[in-house]
Amino acid sequence: MRYLSALLALSIILAAAFAGPAHAEGTKYESFNRRDPFVPLVGGERPANSGLENISSVGDIRLEGIAIGAKDKTRAILNGEIVKENDKIGQLEIKKIRKKEVIILFAGAEHTLTLPEEGGDSGGK
Repeated sequence: MRYLSALLALSIILAAAFAGPAHAEGTKYESFNRRDPFVPLVGGERPANSGLENISSVGDIRLEGIAIGAKDKTRAILNGEIVKENDKIGQLEIKKIRKKEVIILFAGAEHTLTLPEEGGDSGGK
């Protein structure tokens, strides 16, 4: 019995070693009429200026998502960074996070960023 277990383990190790990668380069995703999980639902491409440290205008800020939890657990994703109410990053301050919008102060002026609809683009007011 011990011999069979050792032989089986050795067979598995050898098969894994010589099998090569599980996928081939250039493999195309076949959706079979389903949504491609690697394409964002909203917002399209990420802006060239990602992050929040070096933004120069409110137009550089992109609202990508909102997570609503308990009162102190509400978060938003701006330019790929997770933020919460009262966070201050450079000239940006997060004032309020709501179900579909985030109110910010940027360079002393208040702006509202709205969560884009599926296939849409975010915008500031």
